[in-house]
Amino acid sequence: MQYESIAKNLKTLRELYDYTQDYVADYLGISQNTYSLMERGETKIIIDRLEHLSGLCKMDIADLLKFNDTAIIHNLNDNRGVGIYTQEVTVNNGLLEEERQSLYKIIEKLEGENGRLLKIIEELTAKPQ
Repeated sequence: MQYESIAKNLKTLRELYDYTQDYVADYLGISQNTYSLMERGETKIIIDRLEHLSGLCKMDIADLLKFNDTAIIHNLNDNRGVGIYTQEVTVNNGLLEEERQSLYKIIEKLEGENGRLLKIIEELTAKPQ
């Protein structure tokens, strides 16, 4: 299923940022159970939620979707006030080429949908009221 790769990415990123499912669910305004279904690939993930998640992880939505074997995590503040440090993380989520291509197709589809929606917004805002 195409959602399994995205689900793996969500779980991996959540764990890298040391977020709980409850925290992410609250951030998205959904129940923990609903978020858990997203992480397991048992429910579709709507674009609004992906956009919110990409904001939470401080990455582009495309990067979140195609997140692969290696990731550099942004500078993190040390909660103890000792300063800032950079953490490099290598992730091996074992994506097969078929899964990679499936993700690229999803990204392409989402980019097309974004373009279509932007045109609609432009048309609506250009019309005199």
